[in-house]
Amino acid sequence: MSAQASATSRPGREPALDWLRGLAALAVVMFHYFHKGPMEGWMPVRQHPLLDALSAYGYLGVHLFFMISGYVIMMTAQHADLRHFVASRISRLLPALWFCATLTALIELLIPESPFRPLSWTQYLANLALVPAWFGQEPIDGAYWSLAIEINFYLWVAAAIALGQLRHIERLLLAWLALSFVNLLRPMYPVQWLTSAHWAPLFASGAFFYLVRESGWTRLRRLALCASLLLAGAYAWRETGPLRGWEMLLRLDAGPNHLVVQAIILACFGAFFWMVSRPLTSSGDVLSDLAGRLTYPLYLIHQNAGYALFGMAASSGLVGILGPGLVTLSIIGIALAAAWFVNVVVEQRLGPPLRRWIAGTRPLRGAWSPPHSSRSRERP
Repeated sequence: MSAQASATSRPGREPALDWLRGLAALAVVMFHYFHKGPMEGWMPVRQHPLLDALSAYGYLGVHLFFMISGYVIMMTAQHADLRHFVASRISRLLPALWFCATLTALIELLIPESPFRPLSWTQYLANLALVPAWFGQEPIDGAYWSLAIEINFYLWVAAAIALGQLRHIERLLLAWLALSFVNLLRPMYPVQWLTSAHWAPLFASGAFFYLVRESGWTRLRRLALCASLLLAGAYAWRETGPLRGWEMLLRLDAGPNHLVVQAIILACFGAFFWMVSRPLTSSGDVLSDLAGRLTYPLYLIHQNAGYALFGMAASSGLVGILGPGLVTLSIIGIALAAAWFVNVVVEQRLGPPLRRWIAGTRPLRGAWSPPHSSRSRERP
């Protein structure tokens, strides 16, 4: 099927994208529960050494999330005016965030073993606005840091829509990549904060992959994706930390290995290349649908609440009886169940009426929609 034909006969979903979402979420959960939490002392029992070593790379799930976001937001922007774009983003992000932030704060307050506590009502309310840093507050959950990066990207896309510059989006993305390259050579805090230059290669690559899916390959898109891959790899190399001797490249037992990180970044780009090279299909299955629906609430609810539950299990002696691995798997199951509840009861019921109200197509009063079996094509 040609790219043009697929654009005109596009089904409402892309199962491969749902699987990538699920993979990214699982990687982040594994990173927090089997590596970051024990390493920082937030989960007071060390996990299995092999799981620790493997999950140390799970932070790269956020990199995959940013690529997915670039792909999906470009798809959303192509088919929406400014008001509908804003309605799409707010209705997608806020209901689940409000619920999960509130639930996380309550768990942190009610479980004495929680390693974190909400600092104040100001912090809590600032988190409900998605960008607590704008109000000088810390995220109420460590996983929320990436939401500020997402919002920054959304604002720039919204500005392009408002100014009628979306037709020049490829030039704008290239300029963003050029700025990212300058920032790589000489990091500049104001530039990084205002433009998310550090993460530009990931968002831009997702956007270019969507354009390829929509209307095919061009020389500019090939060059842009190659540049994005090189820049994403360079930033990831820096994130991995200083290289303590070239012989460390051959060792896998001394923390994240630079070459493994580069291989994972390359695999993320390869997955998108594979996805846009396949014909679009309307066929999906229950598991892919579930992976797409649960990703965002799982990301929001799992970290600090999971640490609190593990601490409670450890203090009660349950970890000693069942073992840390089984307790952690149980907490993952609880997090998945909570994510399902948030999706069905909160997102599917509140999201659609909120979106219609912001878009001006339906009043919000009295709106309480039944859960929907189908999902919007622009689910991030």
